[in-house]
Amino acid sequence: MKITFKQIEVFVAITKLGNMTQAASALFLTQSACSMALSSLETQLGGALFDRHGKKLILNERGKLLFPKAANIITQLSELQDLMTVKKTKTVTGNLIVGASTTIGNYLLPEIIGTFITTHTQTKITLRVDNTEHIIQQLLKFNIDIGFIEGNCYADEMEVIPWKKDELIVIASPKHALAKKKNITIEELHNAKWILREPGSGTREKFEEAMGKKIRPFLELGHTEAIKKAVHLGYGISCLSKTAVADALKNGELAQLKTPFLKLTRDFFILLHKEKHTTAVLIEFIRLCKTLKMTY
Repeated sequence: MKITFKQIEVFVAITKLGNMTQAASALFLTQSACSMALSSLETQLGGALFDRHGKKLILNERGKLLFPKAANIITQLSELQDLMTVKKTKTVTGNLIVGASTTIGNYLLPEIIGTFITTHTQTKITLRVDNTEHIIQQLLKFNIDIGFIEGNCYADEMEVIPWKKDELIVIASPKHALAKKKNITIEELHNAKWILREPGSGTREKFEEAMGKKIRPFLELGHTEAIKKAVHLGYGISCLSKTAVADALKNGELAQLKTPFLKLTRDFFILLHKEKHTTAVLIEFIRLCKTLKMTY
């Protein structure tokens, strides 16, 4: 058996993109060359690795067993190339694709990433911001190297590392009727017009858990800044991370409602795929994340 790196590369690209044409384009290969590489790999391994549904290729059980190993081969080869680029030095080199849910990605990681790449000038970090559910899915597909989430993760494939504590608060326009009340009841909150993140958001999941029920929002927005603006304009109230609204509270653009009956403390987590090869640059990035004191 003589499996080539090209065959592994084609297999991983098709798995991630789900389509032969897109994989060929990403690898700068013709579609026929891509198809031949996959066909040869499947022949050598004694069977199909994908189920075919028209032009869409979906991993079968054999393919799912192979994929983590194949993805790690590519990661390790890239790490080897980086290692040889800086001979006989202790310089940390390499690339990382970091996925983070909205609050972490927009308000915490920019400072961490800036510190990291300033210290380790031979590294490159790409940050992808999405909701918690999508970050987990991207990790499962090996499309990102590490994830930071503000919700729960129950995937057996993941190593879940507690990272930081966060506090959610209920906010309103300073002119909102509830902002002027000293004693707010849970019934008044249930009856309020809520502006919330989309389903799959860690912030929304924690808020609804604290409220003891799912809330039917008056308005549903996918970005924290859009929610802050809508609340400021008086369209409704919301629940967001205190980290995300600190400046708006200080400037008097938003007001924090007093809700001591709600348990709105939560954890931020670091996620790693258990089967992913841990590179030197990833280890160093995690170390910085655990030790760096934020300025927010």
